Amino acid sequence: MMTNYLIAPALLAATLAGCTGATPQQRTLTAEIAGAGEKMLYFDKFVNNRPTHVDSVKLDAQGKGEMHLPSMPLDFYSLSLGGEQIMVLLLDSAESISVAAKADSLQSPAHIEGSVNTALLHGFFRDSKAFDEQSQALVARLKADRGDTAAMAEYAALNATFGQSTRQFIQEHMGSPAVLAALNRLNPEQDIALFQQVKDSLRKTIPHSEYYTGFRDQVDRMAQQMAAAKQQEEQQAMLDNLIPVGSEAPDFTQNTPDGQPLSLSSLRGKVVLIDFWASWCRPCRMENPNVVRMYNKYHGKGFEILGVSLDKTKEAWTNAIKQDGLTWKHVSDLAFWNNAVAQQYGVSAIPYTVLVGRDGKVLAKNLRGAELEAKLAEVLK
Repeated sequence: MMTNYLIAPALLAATLAGCTGATPQQRTLTAEIAGAGEKMLYFDKFVNNRPTHVDSVKLDAQGKGEMHLPSMPLDFYSLSLGGEQIMVLLLDSAESISVAAKADSLQSPAHIEGSVNTALLHGFFRDSKAFDEQSQALVARLKADRGDTAAMAEYAALNATFGQSTRQFIQEHMGSPAVLAALNRLNPEQDIALFQQVKDSLRKTIPHSEYYTGFRDQVDRMAQQMAAAKQQEEQQAMLDNLIPVGSEAPDFTQNTPDGQPLSLSSLRGKVVLIDFWASWCRPCRMENPNVVRMYNKYHGKGFEILGVSLDKTKEAWTNAIKQDGLTWKHVSDLAFWNNAVAQQYGVSAIPYTVLVGRDGKVLAKNLRGAELEAKLAEVLK
């Protein structure tokens, strides 16, 4: 039942022994577990994301028992019968809690009293379970009949409603660690602002919990990654705007493998694919068989390829041409990422392609595989 955002806490600072009697600093945990008569019930703290026993009680014949727990800070704890099933608890230092459940469904308690945060957590778990059951039923209908538009509409509406109620749950209970379970149902890329809001609110309620520090660090990493991705997209968009589709493809001249200068303008009248690649670029080499196939298919219809290599040595460049059977035209200045044509065309990653029409204008950019073949079929009818 632990969510992906409940990161493992640190080892306990001191060993916590079982208690023998209630004191003013203790809290009481009363349990009734149907079907667990005479079994041991364990109260656990999570250490390295695994439950570690803090206290225990042997249940009576009716599955009832009571523990007197030491005062510990608001955090995630659990009850178990020593197996894989656990009941997650969210207790603070003063709460006494009463729970009831069945031994075969410990993770879904029938009764919780005395702990607001635990009740919130399991209330959300119940709502999530109901959503999952409805969702699975609709998915089954769609698998049986992909044309079931009613099921498709119901599925979309169900997801939208659950997403809205999940966000509402988080907003209404912002200071409770229970919202971590709800966040696990959302997409960080779409709701990063909400993740950051929760991070700020939990700093006030569980600042010393490693659940919080792990979650905080994860949110910070996600935010940094998203900011970096956005910056990269903006940079690529800026580079793409250097030579927009429909504009004249800038002319250039570089040397072929035999040292002869070759210009893009010398190929005017043909549909030319400027293919930026390198012998050391694995994705380029993996794409080459597809490019060879298209060259063989369309070359007779006026299709030409001009490979621009970002290699550093002639030997590596020419060996790759031979190994991959690249029988079209090639040029390079062997300047690696400083290749003059690559910089002129704003190339920031390879493989990268620019498709130029018979009139010398850019038809498309960065097409590969099926997209490139479809475009060639369109322009070389």
